[in-house]
Amino acid sequence: MSQHQVHAVQQLAKVMGWHLLSFSNHVGLGPVESIGNASAITVASPNGEYSISVRNGPESGCKVVVQFPRSQCKDLPKSDVMQDSKWNHLRGPYKEVLWSKMEGRNFVYKMELLMAALAPCP
Repeated sequence: MSQHQVHAVQQLAKVMGWHLLSFSNHVGLGPVESIGNASAITVASPNGEYSISVRNGPESGCKVVVQFPRSQCKDLPKSDVMQDSKWNHLRGPYKEVLWSKMEGRNFVYKMELLMAALAPCP
């Protein structure tokens, strides 16, 4: 089931114009699954400002995290190392999505709503 949901994110990303950054059916990081393998995918929004990472395992379940633009992260400390303003265009840290609190009946519908909310308006 975990691979099916990750494949669903991949197909949804294609339809919605998101860019695939990474995909793996056999993730070697995180908790070891006693049955099967965890799968993971990372996609970026059409304008590149946001990214969504999904890790789904048969026992560990689904974990969805979103990476926001650095300009929207107020809690990031100012760095003395990065003086040039061009580095402000990098994305900031990941924040976990409370998947159980999201509106929607199933995984694909919830993911579609999340992608639509993060995609730029035409």
